[in-house]
Amino acid sequence: MKCWMTWHLPRILCASAFGLCSTGPATESVAAATIHLAARDTLSAVELDRGDTLVFQLRDGRSVELTVEDTAAEIIERVVPGGIVHSFTCTLRIDGQPMTLRRYVCTQECFYEPYVVNGVRIWLDIVKDVFELIPVRYPRPGNLQCVPRKDVRLALQDASLRICPQQTHPWLEEPRGFIDVGRCYNGDDCYLGAYEGEALHVGMDINHPKGSPLFAPIDFDTQAYFNSLAAGDNNNRWRGIRRWPNGDVWALQTHHLIELLQPENEPLAAGAKYATTAGVHVGRHEHTHFEFKIGRKHAEEPLAASDDPASIACPIDFQDGSEAAQQRPEVLHLDPWIIFWQTFEDLKDREGAIRAAIGPLAPAATGRPVTFSSAGSRPRREGGPLRFTWTFGDGGWSDVAQPAHVFARPGVYPVTLVVEDGKDRATSTQHIAVSGEPVGRPVLALRAPAEPSFRPRPVEAKDVYGLPVRRVPHTLELLARPSRPRPRERTVRLVNLGVGKLPPARVQVEYLNTDGARKKDGWLHAAAEGQDDGQAIRVQADATGLAPGSYEARVVVDSPGSLNTPQGFRVALHVAGEPPAVGTVIIDDADAGCYATPYFWVGHRFCQCPPDRRGYAGFYRTNGGRAWPGEFVRFTPDLRAGVYRVAFHDATPFPPESRFAVRVRHASGVDTIHVQPAADRSIGTFAFDEGMDGWVEILAEGSGGLIIADAIVFAPAAE
Repeated sequence: MKCWMTWHLPRILCASAFGLCSTGPATESVAAATIHLAARDTLSAVELDRGDTLVFQLRDGRSVELTVEDTAAEIIERVVPGGIVHSFTCTLRIDGQPMTLRRYVCTQECFYEPYVVNGVRIWLDIVKDVFELIPVRYPRPGNLQCVPRKDVRLALQDASLRICPQQTHPWLEEPRGFIDVGRCYNGDDCYLGAYEGEALHVGMDINHPKGSPLFAPIDFDTQAYFNSLAAGDNNNRWRGIRRWPNGDVWALQTHHLIELLQPENEPLAAGAKYATTAGVHVGRHEHTHFEFKIGRKHAEEPLAASDDPASIACPIDFQDGSEAAQQRPEVLHLDPWIIFWQTFEDLKDREGAIRAAIGPLAPAATGRPVTFSSAGSRPRREGGPLRFTWTFGDGGWSDVAQPAHVFARPGVYPVTLVVEDGKDRATSTQHIAVSGEPVGRPVLALRAPAEPSFRPRPVEAKDVYGLPVRRVPHTLELLARPSRPRPRERTVRLVNLGVGKLPPARVQVEYLNTDGARKKDGWLHAAAEGQDDGQAIRVQADATGLAPGSYEARVVVDSPGSLNTPQGFRVALHVAGEPPAVGTVIIDDADAGCYATPYFWVGHRFCQCPPDRRGYAGFYRTNGGRAWPGEFVRFTPDLRAGVYRVAFHDATPFPPESRFAVRVRHASGVDTIHVQPAADRSIGTFAFDEGMDGWVEILAEGSGGLIIADAIVFAPAAE
């Protein structure tokens, strides 16, 4: 049976094909509700319908208003045999500005950094639309509690606070400090992933060897088995209960335990080893099942780990007797990843890892300077002084610790900070909502459409947790050798985000120390050309006479009289001492020479997919059939000068209907070729200069069917 198949059917057809389990009769629409909620020292959870508004009050007294405008879900890829990759969105109006939140499930992106908008940390937990595409596995009443009664379920916290008021400890031993989605049972049992490609799985499964230990991530008031082999059940299932001083109650569960190491129905301290696991009723893989539930109880009500969590009240107390109150769920399920995220963050702090931190942001107005803080950022314990790189989501850039920036137009902007300490990098992103009229004077920004590091970050994009920061924004990466000391010239354009004309630009080059080496200068030429809003900076490096190593310069662009001037960017020149490899070069999606536009190209790790259908090196990325403009994957090889046959790798599992455009930069320019790779793997034969000035791009725009972005082969034509 084929290993691919993408679904783009109306929701009703998809639901029918799955034999959707109804969660209740349809009800007439009701008036939109406004819910007021104050931030507590524990995570808050809430469900909202389209049109509902949440007014969330932060600890400093400021309120953030979120109105749900729409929700949606779609199947990105169906792999047979294997599983389902799906995505869902929630479009909000946050303090008056629209913003779409997105999640992917059954890809590495399901382990994500939460959104932080106007000082609120937001976890998009689930939308009801997903359950119209895929049913719930084991649709018992307890499992159906994971289905939201309203259109979307969110978890929120004041961004200055943790998810709970105590330090957490790792739930399991994970020395890498992140979770690989391939360890989620068949690669499909992350939170509400489609188990066996058929039904949504409640909770999250993580594979690890029989006998692995589990540790209490928080203090528990009581804990015990609520199912056990000794009681005649088919599994050992454990629950720990914590009632926080504010009345919130958390229920954390783990299943498939071998032995409980602590006395039942007694408190348990955070960090205590409470069980060995992964050995009872585990199915295909030795694994542990994790769940996280949240609610409230009055102080006088007793807690018992054996109680059904449905006895816990909804964390949002409706007192008005409304339909919302009558239909509220008894308890809210949340993604266990939230617990793991906090445990990994706390572990980083204890181990002294490098940290990028942005002070919580508040709504801003167009035309008024906003000052940003990097307080809380730090190098790793053995690292050097921090270097800062800021981008503001509109083409603006800064390299100081506490920059000021003016936004020219209303909207929501992702503000990203990258810090470097000479050994490691870290990044953090927050979003800021900007209101007001467009600015009526010139506003300077820099763009370089051909350079991935200049590509503005999509507003809905989130960082995948635990992945290294591979690129520093607004940095031209150049490669030279004594045999070709002058790489291809680059162009950076001046962009006017306001009105009027940009004044003539002045350009200054500042040479920087790199890796503690003596500063070298004279190797970079940067000059302005053009006039008004047609100005650009031509950048040319010349490594003649430079020893092998890394060199760096800062280019400052000043347009006097414009807002946000000066702007700048860096140029990083690597002078290689060895020639490129001889023969065929393969660039895979996992290689440093591959760049995929963020939060669009995703890939699965389904272990049931036959090995010969998993792509080159066992992994590929896909567009999910979405022909969005501006989305691409670039493959950049390091080549000897010559003529090469360029082709898709034979291992890439293209579906027959796949068709798309490929753009090739070669020695003579740029060509666009339209391909149907299932019929012909060849892209063409091209001459390339020495080095990394040539590339191949797969374009999503104008495509048809499912694109597979996997590996490109550059074979010398003489072979």
